[in-house]
Amino acid sequence: MGDLLLLRHGESTWNAAGLWQGWYDAPLSGTGQAQAVEAGRALARSGVEPDLVVSSDLRRARRTAELVADQLGYRGDVLVAPELREQDVGEWCGLTQEEVKRWWPEELRARKVHGVVSMPGGEDADGFVQRVMTALGAVAGRGAALALVVAHGGVVAALERALGLAVGGRSRANLAGWWLQADAGRQPGLRIVRPALPLAAGEQSVAGPA
Repeated sequence: MGDLLLLRHGESTWNAAGLWQGWYDAPLSGTGQAQAVEAGRALARSGVEPDLVVSSDLRRARRTAELVADQLGYRGDVLVAPELREQDVGEWCGLTQEEVKRWWPEELRARKVHGVVSMPGGEDADGFVQRVMTALGAVAGRGAALALVVAHGGVVAALERALGLAVGGRSRANLAGWWLQADAGRQPGLRIVRPALPLAAGEQSVAGPA
């Protein structure tokens, strides 16, 4: 039985512009890089020492993981897991929140209730949740005492939905997430222990699930 710390990445350039990004590979903004460094320092002060660091293959998550890991003194490789990438948001990609609200109001309302929904031209919600939980289960199965996982807001929402957390469309701030415990005796094998509060000061809410 081990622990997992699942975090959303730092602010990306598309977060800063208020755009939905999904699989679009936007880099971290300067603010996002500073957030990641600050998060790493905060975790180091609290004594966090991961045995394994895993990230989505999208560079906003990869770079966040690298910066956090460096502050933690982690000397291993960051394991890249494409299965942890954000949900494909289809036709919402590149749009602002107001544009999505104008053209797909019902879908956006449903997302605020359920946290994860299927989007026009995008990835099926149930398939996305299954992808995320399979990927997190694979990380837990590697047997690390503590694994740091850096992914996306949608990945955090998928976990919450799978574990029955009624959080709906609550804003998932950059560098926020959950502390989890892997338990082979439970299904789906993970349980939430406590929230990982935003680890970056001056956090701003953003438009999309990025």
